[in-house]
Amino acid sequence: MRQNLGTALTVTATEKWLAAVQAGQAFSGIANQAAVAAQFPHCQLFNPVGSGKTALVRAVLFQFTTASFFNVALDNVQRATDVAAGVNLLNGGAAGVCHTRAESNAVAQGTPFAQFATLANVTVLPPIEWWMQLAPGQGLDCVGTQVNTQLFGTFMWIET
Repeated sequence: MRQNLGTALTVTATEKWLAAVQAGQAFSGIANQAAVAAQFPHCQLFNPVGSGKTALVRAVLFQFTTASFFNVALDNVQRATDVAAGVNLLNGGAAGVCHTRAESNAVAQGTPFAQFATLANVTVLPPIEWWMQLAPGQGLDCVGTQVNTQLFGTFMWIET
């Protein structure tokens, strides 16, 4: 950068997450899938078809009741149970368009792109700062690789 003598230079920077929270565009949501015999647990963040929004996934946290591996997967099929719309992190702001969802299934769903291991009853916050962008009709799943285990999931994202 070049600056001539006698001129002033001012730079203002705001961290993206803080700016989104202050603008009412940051959301959090939880999902819980109970253990079911012979079924894999799934928790999902899903951006509904026709939402008109793009979701930028900031963080995912997961906990299983048994020690196991779990996959994080792309999944553009809504899981069966609609848990809730995203909670606006600007207290009092409108709910998000994206929803958290849950399901147990005899087959692990989605296309895995990451795998992590966890001990029983330990919350896992994978060290990825920004996960992905979800267009309308797209979802992000956490999928247990062991049947008959309970899964708790928390998702944080920005909607624009």
